[in-house]
Amino acid sequence: MKVPKRKSIQSFLSSYFVLFSLLLLTVMTVIICRMQYTASRDDTIAALRRTSLSAADSVDQHLNQMNQISLNAISSRDVKDAFEKYFSPDLTAYERYQQNLHLANALTYAKGFDFSIRQLNVYTLSGEGFGVGEEIDDLKETAADQIWYEKANEAHGLPVVSISGDYVSLSRMFFNSINVPMGYVEVKKDYDTVFGLAEDPGVSYPVLVHIYDKDGSELFPHTHPDDTKEEAFSYYELSDGESLQQTSVSGKDEIVCFADSEKMDLVVAVSAEKDVYLRQVYSFLLRILPIFLIVLILLLILSFLLSRRISSPIRHIYHFLSEDNKEKFRPLEMEYTNIREIDKLHDSINESIHSMKTSTDTLMMLKEQEVQAQMLALQSQMNPHFLYNSLSTIGEMAEEGLTEPVSRMCDMITEIMRYISSNREQRSSLEEELEICDMYLSCLKMRYQDHLTWKISVEDDMLECMVPKLCIQLLVENAVRSITTKAPPWQVNITGRMDGTNWYVTVSDNGPGFDPEVDAWLRSRMDEILKDGILPSLKIQGMGLLNIFIRLYLLDGIPFIFDFGNLPEGGAFVTIGGAKKHE
Repeated sequence: MKVPKRKSIQSFLSSYFVLFSLLLLTVMTVIICRMQYTASRDDTIAALRRTSLSAADSVDQHLNQMNQISLNAISSRDVKDAFEKYFSPDLTAYERYQQNLHLANALTYAKGFDFSIRQLNVYTLSGEGFGVGEEIDDLKETAADQIWYEKANEAHGLPVVSISGDYVSLSRMFFNSINVPMGYVEVKKDYDTVFGLAEDPGVSYPVLVHIYDKDGSELFPHTHPDDTKEEAFSYYELSDGESLQQTSVSGKDEIVCFADSEKMDLVVAVSAEKDVYLRQVYSFLLRILPIFLIVLILLLILSFLLSRRISSPIRHIYHFLSEDNKEKFRPLEMEYTNIREIDKLHDSINESIHSMKTSTDTLMMLKEQEVQAQMLALQSQMNPHFLYNSLSTIGEMAEEGLTEPVSRMCDMITEIMRYISSNREQRSSLEEELEICDMYLSCLKMRYQDHLTWKISVEDDMLECMVPKLCIQLLVENAVRSITTKAPPWQVNITGRMDGTNWYVTVSDNGPGFDPEVDAWLRSRMDEILKDGILPSLKIQGMGLLNIFIRLYLLDGIPFIFDFGNLPEGGAFVTIGGAKKHE
């Protein structure tokens, strides 16, 4: 296999500095362009929203003014009286002339002196009409000829807005005092006046304004009925969604903002092509491109200087680590560079060398302590008082002539001593350990009689588990020593269980439990061992639980299981455990 060409530390760092600088500049440029894009888009959207609101407010004001004049006309008693009399079929020519003047005056008064209102017309249900404004006379066209006629009948008194030629027409049906339809009233205003702000919204870029009535009919821009141009896209379909929409008209994306008129139920849509604010981003990119190139050149120069500054001490460290015949545990000698990472690496290497030396020394000490712990544990497991008391018990039974119990007790003590003094492995099967515990308790039973009882409850499938030798026996001995400080009866329980691949053995009693000070002292010493890994100086007397803890630590390492405490119902418990091992 071909070995790839290796680079020097300086060229390697230079390459990565250049790539990092280029990436950083690119990311910063993208972020700035994104911010510019967002700002331009937000400004455009805000302007479109203002335009839509202004257009909606302007059209609403004009239509509301027309609606008010319409209401003035149909609420006027003079207009209704003159209307009924003028279109009465029984009038003479003179009376018709008089009523003509009367109706014209009433409508003129209702229209007022606002000359932006081009025409105010009234129609009978049969179609005849009369108007004031640009024309003050009978109307040539009937109500049925008007484009609003059907909608006005359906609206039944509500205003209807429609486009008629160059005018905007607001019409409605009106009624007499008993709510019977009398006719129609129509107010006309110039199309350019009503939609003036929509035609010229006053923004610096092209926008399209579309205005729809509540039925979705487009009021602005108005398409002549004879116009054969293809029907434009209807923004009204989007008005029920969000106020900001993106759609496609003529193959280009657009931003559309909507506004509703407050009184006339109109929808105003103002749209602009997306390119409006993209052009600002393109212009910004062209302005920052020279700055980008200048900064890139400066970064290239800086990367070369930095890589050379960093590579020199790193090369020194490399040569130190590559030495084959260097003195064992010799520290790295190098001047500090004032570069935190390199100086930290220098210190870490020396700390690692020192740690290796300390670990080696500690390992040797641990090996010595392990042998010492083994010997001390084997020598101290059998309490001398147990032997003294057992021999006394044997003597008493011999005097009474109880030869069979004496023989059985001697056999059990012999087995126990043989198990303790045998120089076998550090572990034994749980079954062997429990047999020794049972013999030990049986010997004590001959002394304490019915005052002492015990129970062993262990799952069968864990009897072959290899456990630290004499640990459980020592726990039992500690339990007996504790319970005999109080009045009988005395109870010792040994329970065992498996949890996955781990075994657990708990020795509990009904004694006084752990003294709080002893409990705290034991836990603090165990925490120190786990934290520092330094074992205390072992003694033959007084080892107890700490001896078992140290043996588990030496045999199984950190993952061993050890717990102790007081039971809620009284007494103490100690639980040891570890991974299941077979030997």
